Amino acid sequence: MNFKDLLPICLGVLKDWRVIVITVAMIIFISIANYVVKYRKRVKPPKAKKAAVKAQDSGEKKEDAASSSESSEASGKSK
Repeated sequence: MNFKDLLPICLGVLKDWRVIVITVAMIIFISIANYVVKYRKRVKPPKAKKAAVKAQDSGEKKEDAASSSESSEASGKSK
């Protein structure tokens, strides 16, 4: 069998509707599988109000820590 006889057979196979449908279905399936494997949930940035409240809370904690260290220093001096 030479190339001239083989070419129409290859074109007939590639033009068959079943081959085309299965190829398109495989491409879609592989694309969806690739998306699922690489998907990562994005972390939403905190809103401005929540960030401001957290900053105030951390500021209060720092003030509490500073006042407790001052009281321990004062008690250490009195001994």
